[in-house]
This record gives sequence, C-alpha cells and structure tokens, in this order.
Amino acid sequence: MRRMSILHVLHSKTSRRQRTAALLAFVVAAVAPLAGCAESMNASEVTGPIITIGIAYDRPGVAMELSGNLTGLDVDVAQYVAHRLGYAKNQISWREASNADRDELLKKGDVNMIVGVHADLDGTTDDVEFSQPYVNSAQDLMVRTSDSDTITELSDLKGKSICTVDGSVAPGVAEAIKKAGATTITTSSYSECVTALLSGTTDAVEGDDLVLAGIVENSGSGTMHLLNTPLTTVGYGIALPAGDAKLRDNVDDALQRMVDDGSWDASVKANINLEGFALNSAIAKS
Repeated sequence: MRRMSILHVLHSKTSRRQRTAALLAFVVAAVAPLAGCAESMNASEVTGPIITIGIAYDRPGVAMELSGNLTGLDVDVAQYVAHRLGYAKNQISWREASNADRDELLKKGDVNMIVGVHADLDGTTDDVEFSQPYVNSAQDLMVRTSDSDTITELSDLKGKSICTVDGSVAPGVAEAIKKAGATTITTSSYSECVTALLSGTTDAVEGDDLVLAGIVENSGSGTMHLLNTPLTTVGYGIALPAGDAKLRDNVDDALQRMVDDGSWDASVKANINLEGFALNSAIAKS
C-alpha cells in the first residue's frame, strides 16, 4: 500500500453553483444542530467541569468541522449524551480523533469519551469499554458517477484501485478486496480519498455508508455515486474508559432516551438525507 500526503479541504454551504465549482476541493455543507434536549441527570459521572469528547472532523453529515463549528449526527449524539450527564454545550471541549489515534487518546486520558467508534461493541478491552451501538452502518463503495454504469459491485473493480482510510476497514473487507483483484491505497482521512477519486488517482472509495452518503449528498453536483452494495456491517458506539460500568450504563440510557424522544430521528433527517439511502438506529424505541 502507499500512503497519500495530506491535502487541504474546502468546506462551504452556499448555492449549488458555488458548491459545484468547489467540488474538487471536497465541498461539504454545514447542517442544523441538535434538535431538542432532554433534562440532564442529577450528577455527572465524569469528573471535572469540562468534558472532553473525541470525534472525527472530516465526515460530512456525521461529524464535520467548519470554521470552528462542528455539525453532524455524531456531534448531536455527543451533545445529547453530554447533556444527559450534566454538561451544557459550553462545557464540552472537542478533540479531533482520527481512526489512527483515537484509542491512544482515550487510554492516555486526553479525552473522556470518543463518539463514532466501531469496534467489538459487545465487550471490552483492557483499556476501553464500549456503549451499545447507536447505529449500524454498512461498509460500502463510492465511485465517480461517470463510472457508475460499469462499476456496480466490488467484482467490477478487478485490476482497479480502491482508496481506504487508515483504521476504518472492518475485518474481512480487506480480504474481500484482495480476492476481487483490486489494489488499495491508504490515506488518513475521507477527504483525501475523495480528492484521489475526483482526480482519477483511485477508482473507488471504501468506507462506512453513512459517511459516504453524507459526502455524496453534500458534494452538490452528482459527481459521486454510492453503490449501495454492503460489504459488511459495523456498529457505531461510544468508547469509554474501561471499568466504569455506571458511566457506560448512563451513556446507554442517554442513547435510549435520544431514540425515544425523537431527537435521533430529527438529527438523521437534518444531517443525512440522501435520496434512496435509509439510516436507522440500532436501538429500538422502548
């Protein structure tokens, strides 16, 4: 594999014409903040007046940073959970957490939790514990729209290149790509993969479908296409310090409440609304 250099990414929410002109710089749109909050718990289970939350910064519709403002589904989930733990928005300190460094951030105590993690959500490791998954996401492929007639599934990429994000490929997917006869290039972010796709450096981007759907929706010109051919399914949850069962239970309760009071549906509608793409919570209403 070869690693690409980091590329600058522009973000904009303007007219369709302006967004199309800036597409090669990976245009994304800011979206509405969390719609509605429930009352908080009586006491926080995280010590200190500030809660530090790790989150991705380059996933349109999921977690996107623009001029110091974070928006997206994961941002709404983080704010809702923090509120239920007793923290107001101005008591949240955000920390960028890439796939490559998020575990270390938690283990070293640099963050109190990391939102938007997919791992073994049914158990714990020595240093990290996971909430229940709040959404199930299929790992899928995104191609240039101009290639969507000839590339409709993984097998069509034989002899072609697929861009993956470091640390985001689910178990079994790498083997499936190799078996299909495709090669891979690895980058540190989805934005770099998008740049590679639009410049012709790679033929497809592999990743979580809710992230790819957000990229397609916010690109604004129909240049990219989500195949909707799931390779596997992963659960998105919240990573927490291991050993704090009470905190994990309170986080799980907050996620349940977000689904029950309609805040989850409102966030999905505001952030990820790609035509033909459905995203459902992994948590059933109680």
